[in-house]
Amino acid sequence: MADFIAHKDCFMKETVWNDPCRSWYKSGQIDAPITALWPGSTLHYIEALADLRMEDFEVRYEGNRFAWLGNGYSQTELDQTADWAYYIREYDDGEWLSRGKRRRELTKSGTVRRDGKGVNFTGAGAQANL
Repeated sequence: MADFIAHKDCFMKETVWNDPCRSWYKSGQIDAPITALWPGSTLHYIEALADLRMEDFEVRYEGNRFAWLGNGYSQTELDQTADWAYYIREYDDGEWLSRGKRRRELTKSGTVRRDGKGVNFTGAGAQANL
């Protein structure tokens, strides 16, 4: 935690959130430490954690273990021809873009017919079974 907070604090020094203003990011104070934010842009967050495969690396830390997050900007933001808001959509256009859709697909939701005598999660009638 200490390394992540140190990395985040270093990044935040150069952002607008560091300006003297009162916000929930600063617990309602003007010059308090910035909390609850990712040390980078939204695109940086999406791309940094999209396909993290730590099993492919032999990790040895030297200094802050979160330095691999870099400067907080994604490669997409360096490309002037890229759509920097590709993740904002009018509809869910991917197979696995929502947790609910992924759960329904994995559990084959809607494919099993029940007779109504399954598990009662409400607890109703529990006393009758004692």
